[in-house]
Amino acid sequence: IEYSDFECPFCSNFHPTVQQVMTNYAGKVRWVYRHFPLSFHPSALPAANAAECAAEQGKFWEYADELFANQEKLGDAYYKQLATQTGLNSSQWQDCYNSSKYDSKIQTQSQEGAAAGVSGTPGSFIIDQNGNQYQKSLIKNQYHQIFH
Repeated sequence: IEYSDFECPFCSNFHPTVQQVMTNYAGKVRWVYRHFPLSFHPSALPAANAAECAAEQGKFWEYADELFANQEKLGDAYYKQLATQTGLNSSQWQDCYNSSKYDSKIQTQSQEGAAAGVSGTPGSFIIDQNGNQYQKSLIKNQYHQIFH
């Protein structure tokens, strides 16, 4: 489980590491993304809402990848541009985004993360097949030690 913030530079740097884990351990691990927008990142909550609206159309990961890759562009105009770029139904996406309909879900995920011990981003937990939970850092090129 990853608790993350689309405006967080550490999260942007962490994102390719988790993508690599998913590639290297395809079929053996699942990536559960949870929002944890930090209060001092003004674009984090709107970006999370934009990504959730993309998820309605099955494009969360494509949209999220672009948000992390283009953090310097975060803002309403870019979210709309990205909706078109990723092939979303722009009208449906815009209606969803304008409604801020996922703000409650995002805040709930953030509260759950805090209750689980997340205090900054990215916050990650590894849960094995027996339900044992480990809070570990997935350090680039060292994650193989965790998933042996």
